[in-house]
Amino acid sequence: MSNSSASFLSRCSKSWSFMIGGLMTGFLLLCALVSLFWTPGSAIDIVITDRFLPPSENHWLGTDQFGRDVISMLMTGTQNSIVVAVVAVSIGLVIGVSLGLFAAARRGWIEELIMRFSDFSFAFPALLSAIMLTAILGPGGVNSILAIGIYNIPVFARLTRGSANAIWAREF
Repeated sequence: MSNSSASFLSRCSKSWSFMIGGLMTGFLLLCALVSLFWTPGSAIDIVITDRFLPPSENHWLGTDQFGRDVISMLMTGTQNSIVVAVVAVSIGLVIGVSLGLFAAARRGWIEELIMRFSDFSFAFPALLSAIMLTAILGPGGVNSILAIGIYNIPVFARLTRGSANAIWAREF
C-alpha cells in the first residue's frame, strides 16, 4: 500500500462522520445486493389480513396498511434508488465531460455557447427543472432518470472545462 493511500485511510478512520456515512452506505449497498437474490417477504403482494402488523419473525419491520412486508419494500426500494442514481450520474458524467473537453479544446464561440448553456441551467433550481422535464416528457422512471441526468450535465461540463484549461495552460 502506498504512502498516500495509507495516509488517506488513517485520516478516514479518525473521522466519525466518514465512518458513520461509510457504514450506512455499506449497509444500503448490502441490502440492495441481497435483495437481488432474497427478500424476507413479498414487496408487492397485498395481504389485507396482515395489515399494520408489528415487527415479528415473519415481518421484521412489520407490515403497512396493505399488508405488504416493510423490510422487503425497503430492500427493493434501495436497489431501485441505487440504479436510478448510478444511471443518472452516468448520463451527466459522460455527456458533461464530453462537452467540457470539447469546450476547452475549441475556444471561442463554441466554448461560450456551452458555458452559457451551463449558466442558464444553473439559474433554475434542480427540483423545478426535474418537475418541468417530467411534465413535458410524462411521468415514469426513465423520464425521472433523464431529468436528473440532464441536470447533472452542466456540473460536469463546467468542472471538466476548468480542469482541462488548467492542465493545457501548463508547460510540459
